[in-house]
Amino acid sequence: MKNFELESRERVQMHESTANEFFSTVLALSYRACIVSDKSRLVDFASCGLPDHLADTTHSLAELYQTWEAWIEPYICSRYGVRDVSSAMLLLDLFDQIEGARRRDPA
Repeated sequence: MKNFELESRERVQMHESTANEFFSTVLALSYRACIVSDKSRLVDFASCGLPDHLADTTHSLAELYQTWEAWIEPYICSRYGVRDVSSAMLLLDLFDQIEGARRRDPA
Protein backbone atom coordinates (compact mmCIF):
# COMPACT_ATOMS: atom_id res chain seq x y z
CA MET A 1 0.00 0.00 0.00
CA LYS A 2 1.27 3.50 -0.82
CA ASN A 3 1.46 6.20 1.80
CA PHE A 4 -0.24 9.47 1.01
CA GLU A 5 1.52 12.48 2.41
CA LEU A 6 0.55 16.12 1.97
CA GLU A 7 3.06 18.91 1.89
CA SER A 8 2.82 21.82 4.25
CA ARG A 9 -0.44 23.76 3.91
CA GLU A 10 1.48 27.03 4.12
CA ARG A 11 1.35 27.80 0.39
CA VAL A 12 -2.30 26.78 0.19
CA GLN A 13 -3.15 29.08 3.09
CA MET A 14 -1.28 31.98 1.46
CA HIS A 15 -3.88 31.98 -1.31
CA GLU A 16 -6.99 31.50 0.81
CA SER A 17 -8.63 34.80 -0.11
CA THR A 18 -8.07 34.30 -3.83
CA ALA A 19 -9.15 30.66 -3.58
CA ASN A 20 -12.40 31.58 -1.80
CA GLU A 21 -13.31 34.12 -4.47
CA PHE A 22 -12.20 31.88 -7.38
CA PHE A 23 -14.09 28.82 -6.20
CA SER A 24 -17.25 30.82 -5.56
CA THR A 25 -17.21 32.90 -8.75
CA VAL A 26 -15.63 30.61 -11.33
CA LEU A 27 -16.35 27.09 -10.11
CA ALA A 28 -19.61 27.82 -8.25
CA LEU A 29 -18.29 25.86 -5.26
CA SER A 30 -17.55 26.65 -1.65
CA TYR A 31 -13.78 26.55 -1.21
CA ARG A 32 -14.22 25.45 2.39
CA ALA A 33 -16.23 22.42 1.24
CA CYS A 34 -13.41 21.21 -1.05
CA ILE A 35 -10.16 19.45 -0.40
CA VAL A 36 -7.37 21.46 -1.99
CA SER A 37 -3.72 20.55 -1.66
CA ASP A 38 -0.51 21.86 -3.12
CA LYS A 39 -0.98 19.25 -5.89
CA SER A 40 -4.58 20.16 -6.82
CA ARG A 41 -5.10 21.06 -10.45
CA LEU A 42 -7.80 23.06 -12.17
CA VAL A 43 -8.90 19.95 -14.08
CA ASP A 44 -9.68 18.26 -10.75
CA PHE A 45 -12.82 20.42 -10.78
CA ALA A 46 -13.75 19.74 -14.42
CA SER A 47 -17.31 20.78 -15.34
CA CYS A 48 -17.73 22.88 -12.17
CA GLY A 49 -19.02 26.35 -12.88
CA LEU A 50 -19.97 25.64 -16.48
CA PRO A 51 -22.80 28.01 -17.40
CA ASP A 52 -26.18 26.34 -17.91
CA HIS A 53 -26.37 27.44 -21.54
CA LEU A 54 -23.21 25.39 -22.24
CA ALA A 55 -24.11 22.36 -20.13
CA ASP A 56 -26.10 20.32 -22.64
CA THR A 57 -27.40 17.34 -20.69
CA THR A 58 -27.75 15.27 -23.87
CA HIS A 59 -23.96 15.16 -24.32
CA SER A 60 -21.67 12.52 -22.90
CA LEU A 61 -19.45 13.21 -19.92
CA ALA A 62 -16.42 13.40 -22.24
CA GLU A 63 -18.19 16.03 -24.37
CA LEU A 64 -19.16 17.96 -21.25
CA TYR A 65 -15.52 18.01 -20.11
CA GLN A 66 -14.40 19.17 -23.57
CA THR A 67 -16.94 22.00 -23.43
CA TRP A 68 -15.76 22.93 -19.94
CA GLU A 69 -12.12 22.98 -21.02
CA ALA A 70 -12.90 25.16 -24.06
CA TRP A 71 -14.83 27.55 -21.79
CA ILE A 72 -12.73 27.67 -18.60
CA GLU A 73 -9.37 28.79 -19.95
CA PRO A 74 -10.60 31.86 -21.90
CA TYR A 75 -13.03 32.72 -19.09
CA ILE A 76 -10.26 32.79 -16.47
CA CYS A 77 -7.92 34.76 -18.75
CA SER A 78 -10.62 37.34 -19.45
CA ARG A 79 -11.87 37.62 -15.87
CA TYR A 80 -8.48 37.87 -14.17
CA GLY A 81 -6.22 39.32 -16.87
CA VAL A 82 -3.88 36.34 -16.85
CA ARG A 83 -2.32 34.35 -19.68
CA ASP A 84 -0.96 30.87 -20.18
CA VAL A 85 -3.77 29.18 -18.29
CA SER A 86 -4.10 25.43 -18.68
CA SER A 87 -6.66 23.17 -17.11
CA ALA A 88 -3.75 20.90 -16.09
CA MET A 89 -1.98 23.63 -14.12
CA LEU A 90 -1.70 23.56 -10.36
CA LEU A 91 -4.30 25.75 -8.69
CA LEU A 92 -1.60 27.40 -6.58
CA ASP A 93 0.28 28.44 -9.74
CA LEU A 94 -2.95 29.86 -11.13
CA PHE A 95 -3.57 31.77 -7.90
CA ASP A 96 -0.02 33.14 -8.10
CA GLN A 97 -0.82 34.45 -11.59
CA ILE A 98 -4.14 35.96 -10.50
CA GLU A 99 -2.57 37.72 -7.53
CA GLY A 100 0.29 38.96 -9.71
CA ALA A 101 -2.17 40.41 -12.21
CA ARG A 102 -4.05 42.13 -9.37
CA ARG A 103 -0.82 43.74 -8.14
CA ARG A 104 -0.03 45.01 -11.64
CA ASP A 105 -3.58 46.30 -12.22
CA PRO A 106 -5.28 46.86 -8.84
CA ALA A 107 -8.44 48.28 -10.49
